Order: sequence, then C-alpha cells, then structure tokens
Amino acid sequence: MHNGDPSRSIRLSRALNYIKSAGGIGCTTAELQSYTGSMAPATDISELRQTGHLIECKSEGARNGRRIYRYKYQGRHVT
Repeated sequence: MHNGDPSRSIRLSRALNYIKSAGGIGCTTAELQSYTGSMAPATDISELRQTGHLIECKSEGARNGRRIYRYKYQGRHVT
C-alpha cells in the first residue's frame, strides 16, 4: 500500500468526496467502484484511513453470491 494522500491523489480525492456525499446512508463497494473507476476500492478506503479519515464499514450480507459492504464517513481524526 502506498499510503496515499487525497490532497495529492485524484483517485483518493474522488473516493473521499463520494463517500462524504453519500451521507448517513453510505455507499456500497460497487457504487464506490463505479464512481471512481478504481479496481481496488477497499484498498482506497484503507489508504484514506491511514491519513486519519474515519470510515465505517458494515457487511450487509450477500446478493447473487457476492458480499455487500457499505461505507460511511464518520469524520477525521487529526493527530
């Protein structure tokens, strides 16, 4: 993992903005991937967490044999 920074990465900036815009409903992995075009949205989330962003992830079970995860933005922890 590169431990990227959304202020310097268009990919991470798009992911962060999309998760924030989803509000209290959050967004699924598939929605995030569709919006950003990223092939590794879970890795993008991990990188955002490394820069202090608090992102909750909850499993919503499975549909069509695929696990569904929903991400919600919870703010930022500043060190």
